[in-house]
Amino acid sequence: MAQKKDSTVLWWIGWIILTIVSFFVSAYFWTHFIAKHVGPISQPGVPVLWVATVFGGWMVLLIPLIIVMYNKVDRAYEDARISRENIAFDKAKAEFKVRSENIDPEKRLLSKALKNKLKIIPPAVKRGHLVTAILKDGRKIPHVFVLKGEDVLGIYGAQRLDFDIQSIVDFEASDLDHLPEFKTEEWLRLDGVGA
Repeated sequence: MAQKKDSTVLWWIGWIILTIVSFFVSAYFWTHFIAKHVGPISQPGVPVLWVATVFGGWMVLLIPLIIVMYNKVDRAYEDARISRENIAFDKAKAEFKVRSENIDPEKRLLSKALKNKLKIIPPAVKRGHLVTAILKDGRKIPHVFVLKGEDVLGIYGAQRLDFDIQSIVDFEASDLDHLPEFKTEEWLRLDGVGA
């Protein structure tokens, strides 16, 4: 990283030197050209012509330098943005201590009958239901989170998914007035986020 910063500083110093040198190249060329083809600087109108040609020539010489500078600055900003995003992602990843399993989205979807049953259960949050799932074997899995009325997205308090989503046969509404104090690290996400 330090080497990259040193390289950037050296590049900027080089760019400034090239900008200054290009001015003197333009001044040198046009001074000799005007003196040879138009006349001495003391002649009327020659100083205005000299200023116009020197600065005009300098601007022409600066065009490639400006393009290179723009590309370099754009790349530097892009590198800085990526670096900030990576730092923010690593920080969020460290703070986001949820357990996760990556279950195929198709295998997380509920049957049509269960979707219809869910429509009569009030949502716990916008677009999300918190329910107790009843399995074929009679087990009850509390605090199952279903997104958009069809996608089993998470289970609170589970260490791992030890049943098939398709083995859910019924739901009971969770008592939204008597919920545990949810902690992020106790959630098991089924979409692979945080894994």
